[in-house]
Amino acid sequence: MEEQIASLNMPPAMSRGIEVLVESGEYSTGSDVLTDAFRVFLENKPEKKTLIGTELYRQGQVSLMRASEIAGMDFESFKEVLTDRGISIRTATPTEDALEEEIEYLGML
Repeated sequence: MEEQIASLNMPPAMSRGIEVLVESGEYSTGSDVLTDAFRVFLENKPEKKTLIGTELYRQGQVSLMRASEIAGMDFESFKEVLTDRGISIRTATPTEDALEEEIEYLGML
């Protein structure tokens, strides 16, 4: 499931760089450029993946297993991170919609 960001402000040189990458055929769309850039960002800053995983879990938006996958950590290590950050580990059965969303997300990785 893709979502649209209403507004994204960036320096003109960055915006033009994205246009050039699309015009050259290197990427199909500006969204593809930004998706790739975000992926590389997370590869170079793994602590941000941990932050995203813990926050999504804390907010109840993903399961514990999914949060550990987002964080790029094994299940037990991720549980330790949650405990260290004072985030309670909850047990619940996800809805069918939530499971389908997680499966779709995994297919995009």
